Amino acid sequence: MKKNLIKKIFLIGFLSITIFSAFLTPTTTAQVRTYNGADTERFPYHSMYPSEVYEVNLTFSYGPSFIVPRETIFRRKFVHGNESFLFWPNVFTSQKGYAVWGDSFEINATTGLVLRTQFDIQLAFYNASIPNVKYYSFLPVDINGFMSPITFNNVADSQKASGNYSFGIRYPNINSFHFWNTTNNYLTVNYTDDGILKEYQQRRDSDLLFFSISLMSQPARLPPEFSFTAEDDIANITSPNIKIDVDITDADNNNDGDTDTDYLYRIFDGSAWSNWTTIPALIDYDLGSVPSGNYDIIIEVKNMYGITQEQISIQYTKPTTEGIPGYSTILIAILLFFSASIILFRHQKKSKYHK
Repeated sequence: MKKNLIKKIFLIGFLSITIFSAFLTPTTTAQVRTYNGADTERFPYHSMYPSEVYEVNLTFSYGPSFIVPRETIFRRKFVHGNESFLFWPNVFTSQKGYAVWGDSFEINATTGLVLRTQFDIQLAFYNASIPNVKYYSFLPVDINGFMSPITFNNVADSQKASGNYSFGIRYPNINSFHFWNTTNNYLTVNYTDDGILKEYQQRRDSDLLFFSISLMSQPARLPPEFSFTAEDDIANITSPNIKIDVDITDADNNNDGDTDTDYLYRIFDGSAWSNWTTIPALIDYDLGSVPSGNYDIIIEVKNMYGITQEQISIQYTKPTTEGIPGYSTILIAILLFFSASIILFRHQKKSKYHK
């Protein structure tokens, strides 16, 4: 009886972490990382970005009665990160590191009904001096954004020990491992290169346990796709003041269900780039005092995942200077000077005659 109770306590604790049971709100604010539009950076030590959403399908059964049915979706949204204490399994510990926080939604995939919501829970944690085996779904990564072999082996060793598996094989190059016993008991785990749990399957006949997680959707993390045109006919531009229309392809790169809207742009003026700024309905661009000819207009657009550069070529015909046909400005000035001199000379001569 006591043995079964211990198993249940362990299993409930593991499940609560896997499907993100409610945690307390963090109390420290150092190194806070939140969503900041196109300037958003990924969380320190992790591959995730604020505002990103990941969805997994979960099937779980333990004994004859405790069952999470198939087609139960858990949606996890990352909101902010900061220095905090590890929350494990249901209290803050004395271990301090970098924690990532977010929201979790349990959803019926058939009806779309939200069965349970949890806000501001601890989803990931990192401390270099602590083996990274506390949170299995989102693992820390190296500076290059990929999961390190050390992290992978820590997770594999912990999982193998927890199940007392006799045999096993691991593939660090594809971040997966498979452990088993001589019975039907087994454990299969697979991660993406950037530390996201992709697949988790466990079977244990002794207590009728079956546990299955599969990653359903994750952020595309693509830079913007766009094009732009001059408002006027690019084959016949006669004004140095050009109106530019930028068209960005609709996308949902952070997988939050909404079309991305936070973009910044800059334009190359021939010698330097302008500052990054929001994209207006039409961009005002001035060629300046240049002669007629072909010119390239280069624009860059960025979101939080990267920068895309595009360019077009235009044919500019400088307008002729309006004035008296056949006379340059200098010639006109000379004629005016001589005309004024003649008039002044005649006026002086006339005045002298009347005296």
